[in-house]
Amino acid sequence: MKKAEKDDSETSRLLDAQNASRHVQLETDSVPDVVTYGSVTDEHTEEVANNTETSSEEEGFSLRRASKRQILSFVSIALLNFSGFCYYSVIAPFFPNEAIKRGVSQTVVGFIFGCFAVVNFFANLVFGKYITAIGSRFLLTSGVFVAGSCSVLFGLLEYTEGTTFMVFCFTIRSIEAVGVAGFQTAGTAILTHAFPNKVATVMGSLEIFTGLGLMAGPPIGGVLYDLGGFKTPFITMGLLLLCCCVFVTVLIPPQPDEQEGKTDMPLLVFFKLPGFLIACGLAVVVACMLDYMDPVLQPYLIKEFNTSPVHIGLLFLLWAAVYAVLAPGWGWLADKRKCVPVMVTLGMLVAAVGTLLLGPSPLLTDYVHILPRKLWVNIIALVVIAASCGALITPIVNMMLWAASDAGMENNFALYGVVSGVMNAFFSIGDLLGPLASSALADRFGFPWSSTAFGGLVLFYMLITLAFYIYDGCHTPTRDRRVVSTDGERQTLLA
Repeated sequence: MKKAEKDDSETSRLLDAQNASRHVQLETDSVPDVVTYGSVTDEHTEEVANNTETSSEEEGFSLRRASKRQILSFVSIALLNFSGFCYYSVIAPFFPNEAIKRGVSQTVVGFIFGCFAVVNFFANLVFGKYITAIGSRFLLTSGVFVAGSCSVLFGLLEYTEGTTFMVFCFTIRSIEAVGVAGFQTAGTAILTHAFPNKVATVMGSLEIFTGLGLMAGPPIGGVLYDLGGFKTPFITMGLLLLCCCVFVTVLIPPQPDEQEGKTDMPLLVFFKLPGFLIACGLAVVVACMLDYMDPVLQPYLIKEFNTSPVHIGLLFLLWAAVYAVLAPGWGWLADKRKCVPVMVTLGMLVAAVGTLLLGPSPLLTDYVHILPRKLWVNIIALVVIAASCGALITPIVNMMLWAASDAGMENNFALYGVVSGVMNAFFSIGDLLGPLASSALADRFGFPWSSTAFGGLVLFYMLITLAFYIYDGCHTPTRDRRVVSTDGERQTLLA
């Protein structure tokens, strides 16, 4: 009897252990698989996803809760963002006139600016594809070093004229574009990996330093130019970038791509993803909308409203300030995937309205007589455009990552590098096309009609984006993250 009771107790323990192992297996099997592009989740999976989002949001972007690696990465890239955009905006107030004094035509000056965007486009694509082979930290520091060195060399062009000045301008600007592409691509990839759950929030916070750089650049450039002439702003900003290179080399922590090794990510695969293409197009349209004003707005305001250069500088400071203040809020919203379609669509609508107000458009002044052609209308237009830009810029990285993730691609450093490189490359296209198109349109039809054309471009792309989101939401098969075991299967196995 005792032996029988002992056998029964051993049998019950074995059955209990078997049931427990089955229970663990059921919980393991219920983990959802990777989402495929064009699918929607069922109710059970939406609950799991919502719980995951909640926990991710609780880990949100906060330097007080961030790790040492995250803090150092953010501080390093923020410092580069401020210095880089400060240098970018220093050149505008005085370089065109200086180049013309040295025998360069206005057309060639435009090509000197344009060659930077062309080289930057190709360099971003190459660096994005091979970032793990090169090494993100090396790419970041070497890019800053090249850009700073080129800035110093550009200042030394004060002692050249004519053809020599023109040739060296093209050469140095092209090499500089390679360096800028290097630290742009590496910086975005490093931050994306450091804050994978809050990419847009971090990018939005980073835009504060972009706005500060754009605000500080023109007055700093003007003061340095008055103090020491052509070479002083370039040499000063070049030395600032070289100092940043030293700080970044010390501060930036080792990156995961150094352990991952070389990972090949074919670029053509990404351009077969509709969501990825929509994000690329959005980058081009936004860059066009931001840069088309650079060569034509200042002459128009001086001619039409007799605006002083000081007041024009204050208008651009206002634009940068509004953008810098609102960008973090847009970034926080852009991390919520369900909000992005509405945010992007409405953002483009508001941006189109602001672009039509800038001038303002003859459609509003000469045809329907809604608005007067006054300076205050243009001030409101700049504020509206600045307020809407964050809604269009901050979600681009997330849109590309979501498209790649839905297609089943693994989230690793190689993917972040490709996304970073492609995004910056398509921004370069807009940086080139916007000023060229606005200059041609303004020469032929005047600035108000030029601004109207860009407003129409934004509205047109808004309709394309809206059609994509409607099609993607209504005409794709249901996203089904299959849960392996159902309640019925649980009861069967437990029995």
